[in-house]
Amino acid sequence: MSAQPLSEQAAIAKEVVETVVDYLDFPVPVAVEVREDDEQVSVSITSEEPLGVLIGKGGQTLNALEMIVKEIVFHRTGARGKHIMLDAEGYRERQTESLRELARENAQRVLDTGESVALEPMTARDRRTVHMALADIEGVSSFSVGEEPHRHLVICLPGQEAEE
Repeated sequence: MSAQPLSEQAAIAKEVVETVVDYLDFPVPVAVEVREDDEQVSVSITSEEPLGVLIGKGGQTLNALEMIVKEIVFHRTGARGKHIMLDAEGYRERQTESLRELARENAQRVLDTGESVALEPMTARDRRTVHMALADIEGVSSFSVGEEPHRHLVICLPGQEAEE
């Protein structure tokens, strides 16, 4: 079975990421792999050495690169199309699991105490991950408050949203 050819969006995303990686001149080989489905293009960057410089503090560099790749793809194709997601050394997967654990721990705290818990400000992507994790936990609710970059998520008992 042969692999399907990449869509125009996926091919451009791969080209842009490879170009950026080349400019960073890592001392060891860096691999850029692309997977796509009907809704998303996933670009994974791996290496034998840590890619912290590509991830940045709290994923900020990776988020910025992802935004740049999205804009270049949009500029070249004229369409938003599929969601484009970049990952380096499995950072996004680890971050997602960490956020799910944060959601579970704080949901239990809300259930135990009956008091709302306000989390630290986080990106829209991270808030969405927490909201989705909380949707699977019976007896708690969540909502976001504030303005970027200080927007944060509150976990509460159902019905407490109006009280906040």
